[in-house]
Amino acid sequence: MKAISNYLFGDQDFARWQNSWVLWLILLAVVFIGIYSLNRFLQKKQLSQFESKATLKNLLPDLSKNRSVIRFVIWTVGFCTIVLSAANPQFGDKKEEVKRAGIDLMLCLDVSKSMLAEDLKPNRLTRAKLAINKIINSLGSDKIGVIVFAGDAFLQLPLTNDHSAAELFIQSINTGIIPVPGTNIASALELAKKSFPESSPTNKAIVVITDGEEHDGKAVQIAESLEEDDIKVFTIGLGSAVGTTIPDFKNGRRIGVKKDKNGSTVITRLNEPALVALADAGGGTYVRGSNQTLGLQTMLNTIGEIEKTEYDAKEYTSYTSRYQWFLALGMLCILMDLLILKRKGKWLRST
Repeated sequence: MKAISNYLFGDQDFARWQNSWVLWLILLAVVFIGIYSLNRFLQKKQLSQFESKATLKNLLPDLSKNRSVIRFVIWTVGFCTIVLSAANPQFGDKKEEVKRAGIDLMLCLDVSKSMLAEDLKPNRLTRAKLAINKIINSLGSDKIGVIVFAGDAFLQLPLTNDHSAAELFIQSINTGIIPVPGTNIASALELAKKSFPESSPTNKAIVVITDGEEHDGKAVQIAESLEEDDIKVFTIGLGSAVGTTIPDFKNGRRIGVKKDKNGSTVITRLNEPALVALADAGGGTYVRGSNQTLGLQTMLNTIGEIEKTEYDAKEYTSYTSRYQWFLALGMLCILMDLLILKRKGKWLRST
């Protein structure tokens, strides 16, 4: 139907059809014309059986050749104009430039087995997803990316301003994505840095969401390097300092708790001091998640204070609907048929 729109308006920004699919109904007018023409042909054939016009005029004094034709034309025009009205023609009256500004925010989510621990209900990973959704919902025009990590790191979602897509990606994340065990925060930070566009002038930040286990000093060194490059590092700690067991699953069925190679039960604990040190080194802040609150608002306020950089500007045309023109013409056609053409005027009768 775009072809019809371009034919009527041209491929221009000054006009468009809001409901262009409705224009297909105009093809019904062709069907009406065909049916009417066939009916006229059959009618003429029947009337031709009369030997004289005088006899025909005496039998059908009100018969008018013109009336049916004019009524059909008016009703066809009325139908087409009402269809055009339903398609809602719109004309551009002014152009506006919309600018988007924000920061590049990379989320690094821990998907190691310890994130299945249930010291946060229902478990740490689910609470992490809730935290990420809250972060996404707080964003304006900021771009967001997602990195998942365990013993290794993987870019799950490159930077995008499609926040709905980001939420869908988050829901699909599980602890089976990365088979390498561990909590390699350093690898996640390195990958995050590589995932930012080098030429982009946009300010950048990283949020690490983890329980902080198996953390080493290398991550702090990388955070310091990132802060020197004006990339802030924030951390969210999930879990409890007391610690808890890690559920063990096989074929999707819970079979007990994780044990080490010596058969001892594995206890996972939140390494809060390490995450505080990581945030301090990266020039960001640390917040601790809990069952009552994820403690994110302070962090979100800090991220919101990072200067926004304009990264996109698009020109949009503002359109005004003009369906009233066609609707008025369609109504006029109906009014003409009701008030004028049903009158028995001599000029409509056959001679």
